[in-house]
Amino acid sequence: MIRVAFIGLGTMGGPMSRNVAEAGFPLLLHDADTELARRLADEYGAKAVESSEDFADIDCVVTMLPTSAHVAAALTGSEHRRSIAEVLPDGAVVVEMSSSNPLETVELSTTLSHHGVRLVDAPVSGAVERARSGTLSIMLGADDEEAASVALSVLDAMSERVFRTGGIGTGHTMKALNNFVAAAAYTAASEALIAGAQRGLDSQLMVDILDASTGQSFVTSNVLGPHVVQQQHASGFSLPLMTKDVGIALEVTRDALGDAPVCEAVQGRLADALEALGAVDHTEAFEHWRQRASSR
Repeated sequence: MIRVAFIGLGTMGGPMSRNVAEAGFPLLLHDADTELARRLADEYGAKAVESSEDFADIDCVVTMLPTSAHVAAALTGSEHRRSIAEVLPDGAVVVEMSSSNPLETVELSTTLSHHGVRLVDAPVSGAVERARSGTLSIMLGADDEEAASVALSVLDAMSERVFRTGGIGTGHTMKALNNFVAAAAYTAASEALIAGAQRGLDSQLMVDILDASTGQSFVTSNVLGPHVVQQQHASGFSLPLMTKDVGIALEVTRDALGDAPVCEAVQGRLADALEALGAVDHTEAFEHWRQRASSR
């Protein structure tokens, strides 16, 4: 049985790691919040660890962290002891499931290879509900087929479907572009709801019509009703992370196409809301945009 360590036990990582444990993998849990790691380890029958030395016999490390910088710091950063990358056995596989910058993913792959560690990128889509049910969609980029095979044996515990996207970094490229499309749908739908309300339309009725018409999307089916109209604001996806992901997509798209006018517009709307609201659920941006429209 593959010995797995899971780094990052937040909104998505917590339920994802639970599914790995329930699949029967021997499991270590590591998080900056050490108390959270201990509590989840007790629940899952896993082991919470704090020291890099605890990774010495691990076959597969899964990372689910906010940014590329967090991932690099977790794996290669250590001032007082050997880093996790230095401790891992030769041939170990890191499955990088965060929403990271693909250019930095390629750089990290090179860094890890100097320690005999192989990297695949495998970001996810499906939000918290599908993380809990183990039915996430996963985008897998890998240069090493043996490493991909090791990753797949663990990913199957968390996924309904794994898409092979190509070489290292292509998974993170696809994730950024997917999140740009989702963010574009959210910003466009929010603008439509605000405009409709100004013209006397009921917001929930608009959502129902959009969801039954050609404007239908994941946003109309799962986000607008509960988290915007009913103001639950508990989608599990923060405004800083959405803004960060669209920023990655903007960098990728500009590099590929030279310009990215739609992505720039979406990024601008999100950045405006983020500056005003800070670290909130991304669905709270709607209220900021609505208030700005009302004050014009």
